[in-house]
Amino acid sequence: MNIVIVGAGEVGFHLADILSREKHRVSVVDPNPSKSRRLMESLDVQAVVGDGTRADVMTQAGASKADLLVAVTDSDRTNMLVCVISKALGAKRVILRLRDMAVLSSYRYFYKQTIGFDVVLSTEELAAEEILETVRERHALEVESFADGRVQLRRLRLREDSALTAAPIAELRLPGGVLVVAVARRELFFLPAGDSQLAVGDQVYLIGESKDLDSLERLAGERVETKRSVVIMGAGGIGREIARQLVGTLGISIRVIERDAARAKALAASSGAQVMVLEGDATDLDLLLEERIGEANVFIATTGDDEDNMVACQLARSLGVERTVALVNKASYRQIYDLLGVDQAISPRVLCANSILRFVRSGSVAAIAVIGDGRAEVLELRAQFKEGKDEIKVKNLGLPKGAVIGALVRGEHVLIPNGDTPVHSGDQVIVFTLPENLDQVESLFTAK
Repeated sequence: MNIVIVGAGEVGFHLADILSREKHRVSVVDPNPSKSRRLMESLDVQAVVGDGTRADVMTQAGASKADLLVAVTDSDRTNMLVCVISKALGAKRVILRLRDMAVLSSYRYFYKQTIGFDVVLSTEELAAEEILETVRERHALEVESFADGRVQLRRLRLREDSALTAAPIAELRLPGGVLVVAVARRELFFLPAGDSQLAVGDQVYLIGESKDLDSLERLAGERVETKRSVVIMGAGGIGREIARQLVGTLGISIRVIERDAARAKALAASSGAQVMVLEGDATDLDLLLEERIGEANVFIATTGDDEDNMVACQLARSLGVERTVALVNKASYRQIYDLLGVDQAISPRVLCANSILRFVRSGSVAAIAVIGDGRAEVLELRAQFKEGKDEIKVKNLGLPKGAVIGALVRGEHVLIPNGDTPVHSGDQVIVFTLPENLDQVESLFTAK
């Protein structure tokens, strides 16, 4: 596929990295020569130095022959103009990234027709929804759903010694509908074998049915809470959206800490008694002690300052908060957050790039999840075998090293397969794989 990306920031670079590894022909347009040089030195892409709102620059980048154009600069107005020019030049499909979706309010159809975008994505909305998912799931740090929600992939941090760390994986008495598909151990990321042993601090990727994953979380020592307290640092766009959507959720109390007096008063006026708004600095230890923040179940830092978010999460953790979630504006900080013990570091820009990847691959697979900063992907495929075969056992499929079938969906039934499980033609197959295996995995389940 010919893909043109306008903007070589965090979103553009992350997107170009994964798409180039998937062997797409990628051109990236950016006016900053140093960003373009970094792209050329790091990735197998064409870098065009120039203004994406100029027709001659976009023609040089290949917009007229592009199967997909993605406008992901940090300027909403620039992205909108890029879409107009690219569509006029002949780009087949266009994705628009916006920071502020309010511009489309009541005029979405007008803007869609005028600008010509096929999909519009908001980094703020994506980040808020991702944080809400992890709050609603109680313990899981990350959740992806497949097969219309019947199968889930969850990321769980092992906080203490439990039944899951007592023996090698092959000897663990896991619920029947659960499979351990990957482990992140500090800078290491690997697909475990039967003789691999989990350890305290590991982040474990598990796939299975929701009820079985709930049972496994209890094995990991997670307590079931009926009432939970959520503290949000920052009343900006993301903080307000999280508070708004949590209001009315059974068993959840909400407090928001905001240092700007006007913003705090505005949120308090719009939320009423359902949200407690505190005017102050969430990096102030005295304030956190006075408000007994250490008793909260979840602390969420949503400001635009990575360092403040990092400090506040560290303080909250030291006071006893069960789980900390931080917004990351610089994607390179995500690993630092992990090393510091922040449970979930969410980058709006990386989320935006991952959503675009779903769209790119939507023609060949039903769904895709990009996890571990692009170190692995999950595909949902419909099995169709060559030579008219009706079924093949998992062990005879010829799966490449670094790929594992996490689940099969057959009618209304979900199966967690082993080597002797037959895969039937027509089954929905959910495959966890390293990115370099994507083409080979798809070819195994495609009759063409």
